[in-house]
Amino acid sequence: MFRRHPLLIPFWSMAVGLCLADGYSVAVPVGVLAAVFSCLVLSSLIKSSIPFLLCSATFFFVLGLYFLGAYLHPVVPAYDIRNFATRDPIIVEGIVQSRPVAAAQGCSFVLRVEGVVREGSPVPACGRLMVYLATGDTPLTRGDRVRCMARITVPHRLGIPSEFDYTRYLAYQGVTATGRVAAPDGMVLLRGAAEDSLLRRFDLVSRRLGDFIRTTVPDRELSSVLTALLIGDQKRIPAPLNDAYTRAGVNHILSISGFHVGIIAWFIVAVALYLATRSEFLGLRFNLRRTALLMAVPAMLAYLFLTGAAPATARSVIMLAAFVLALHAERETDPLNALLLAAFVLVVVSPPSLFDLSFQLSFLALWGIVVAVPLFMEGTRRVPKNWQRNLIQFVAVSCAAACATIVPVLFYFGQTSLNGIISNLLIVPILGYGAVLTGFTALPLVYLAPPAARVLLWCAGQLTALSNWLVALFAKLPLFSVHTITSLDMLCFLCFMVFATFLRRSRGTYALCVLPPLVAVITHLSAPAAADGRLHVTMLSVGQGESLLVRFPDGGTMLVDGGGYLHDNGRDFGRQVLGPALWKLGVHRIDRLVLTHSHPDHIGGMAFLARTFPVGEFWEPAQGGTGEQYEQLRAALAERHVPRRPLAAGDELTFANGVKLAVLSPPRETVPRPPVTDEAEENEKSLVFRLSFGSFSMLFTADAGFPTEERILAGNAELTSTVLKAGHHGSRYSTSERLLGRVSPALALISAGRGNNFGLPARQTLERLRGRGIRTWRTDLDGTIDLTSDGVSWNVATPYRPD
Repeated sequence: MFRRHPLLIPFWSMAVGLCLADGYSVAVPVGVLAAVFSCLVLSSLIKSSIPFLLCSATFFFVLGLYFLGAYLHPVVPAYDIRNFATRDPIIVEGIVQSRPVAAAQGCSFVLRVEGVVREGSPVPACGRLMVYLATGDTPLTRGDRVRCMARITVPHRLGIPSEFDYTRYLAYQGVTATGRVAAPDGMVLLRGAAEDSLLRRFDLVSRRLGDFIRTTVPDRELSSVLTALLIGDQKRIPAPLNDAYTRAGVNHILSISGFHVGIIAWFIVAVALYLATRSEFLGLRFNLRRTALLMAVPAMLAYLFLTGAAPATARSVIMLAAFVLALHAERETDPLNALLLAAFVLVVVSPPSLFDLSFQLSFLALWGIVVAVPLFMEGTRRVPKNWQRNLIQFVAVSCAAACATIVPVLFYFGQTSLNGIISNLLIVPILGYGAVLTGFTALPLVYLAPPAARVLLWCAGQLTALSNWLVALFAKLPLFSVHTITSLDMLCFLCFMVFATFLRRSRGTYALCVLPPLVAVITHLSAPAAADGRLHVTMLSVGQGESLLVRFPDGGTMLVDGGGYLHDNGRDFGRQVLGPALWKLGVHRIDRLVLTHSHPDHIGGMAFLARTFPVGEFWEPAQGGTGEQYEQLRAALAERHVPRRPLAAGDELTFANGVKLAVLSPPRETVPRPPVTDEAEENEKSLVFRLSFGSFSMLFTADAGFPTEERILAGNAELTSTVLKAGHHGSRYSTSERLLGRVSPALALISAGRGNNFGLPARQTLERLRGRGIRTWRTDLDGTIDLTSDGVSWNVATPYRPD
């Protein structure tokens, strides 16, 4: 096995080392690497191959640990740009280090910082800064020297389940801080081409081609797909259209991968052969087929850099080069070895590429195709006609790719589309063989014959329009959703793939292949039940917002508020943050969806939840709410016929296992009043309630301030509670001394965003809590806070504490 696949041990050993370093931030000094390498050299002198194999595995494992340490534990000098992070914008000067990437709103690029201007004086600085232009596009190109007015921030994790680790994502690019530029006029070009390079030239060509495509095909939905297909610019695709391609199961066609490279390479070879066979001189002196294949390699290398050198494209080009060189050397070609070679080269050149999602899905899809399709096609030898065998092979390729990626897709996204098995039969020929070939032919004509290029791009645009129409139809079909895939499932899946691929077929191998799926199934069957007889209150770390999940002793669920962004940024908080967190916590149904008030930082994720999760009942203050997000929430609830229950002071509810809820605010109005529009007044109309279970109790105060607290204190309701959820994110105008004296909590929870602009939680509030000896837990420091009680005792855990 190891002789047939010599890169099997180096790649997988290094991959394990990289994963261990990524998961546990393990790093090794260079001395350990040198020692292991010495052992590897010495083992090569031993006749037995076993010591050499073991030392090889150890060396590449340690190499993986060492490589990633440079990204995870970089040496940060005192004048690194991250040390200039402030709430106020500063002037930053530097060189553009990456191709600017345009998105639906604004664009981004990496800046190599050369200095800053602080208080009117230039100060030396260094480091790599990810610059975000909030609105508009930028004409800047790699190598330009620029000056911009940016607000510098150091990225950090929220500490919430299923969170995308943006900090680590930037660290793998060598970026230590981010800078936000409000508008294009906040950025000034000091000198174009201050550093010239070949990559800059490719960027300029790519920009010109993209501009030409967008001018020729003005329809954004068509031009964005064409630029994705031809030059790798996917970020401009409108979100609804991109979602439609995903739901239709053909999103892979939008990223330049082996399929595109194969078609374009075939086209280059076909054209080269056609021209070369016209010459008798060339035909007598050269092997035209091999020469044409060799010509395709530099052409595809140029195309790789033109399209941004994405991992999937790089993998395809490396495999193409390996096959061509093997043919020229008259060596046997093995698709698995070519795949291992491409993976090994990419991981050695750029170790973080192992964690790139496109890298993983691209390799797994091709792995499944290489292993499964030949076995399947062995049974089709009796099929009489070639077109029938080709059709069967096409379906087999689609099924193999879908099966090989279904577990990782479910792990990352919680849902997958099996529609692709059918939709690929139509979309791939239209876009792959039609729009890609037509558009690729037009690219060189942009410089040589623009009118001809416009005609070809118009044709490609019509094919894209047909594809978009078909995609919209397939996108209406249901998705396959599973939100319980874990890291163990991924490990079991990879073990199954390795056993099925590299072990010789025997009864023992078949038994070994069954073992990983069996372990995964047994693990899921033995998972603890949701109804464990305890009350769980989880304060989710949602930044400068608030959301609390209550899981009752009988397994029922109640979500109090849905977090959200303070300002509209075009992103769906529920889809990106809150929904994945709930799925990760094992929540698949919300029995009671509770809105304390309709401010954006409390209602932001609720509309998505109402559209996606089964909801038993919706609770809100008696006066209701206001705003666009509130109307969207009410519309989603009405569409799914979710009953609404308005609550006011005096309402009491009893649940299973003796759990009780008493509403303390807002006051019950005898005369209906119009909805509150004043922000401060709406805070004072927040839904405040006390939840009790045995001798344990918790007071939920939402954003209530001193006026509401005084009104509640004037009543006769029971307020003594074990836990106090501090009002209004720890504002100094909430959580008064009188309230603390009456509630007498042992513990206080505060939901606030790290480094927020409001200075929350306030110093005065913290001092009041500290003065009474009340232990305080904060989401900005502790991440998600999990509180559990059996009705008598209680304990607090912070399993997702941010770094």
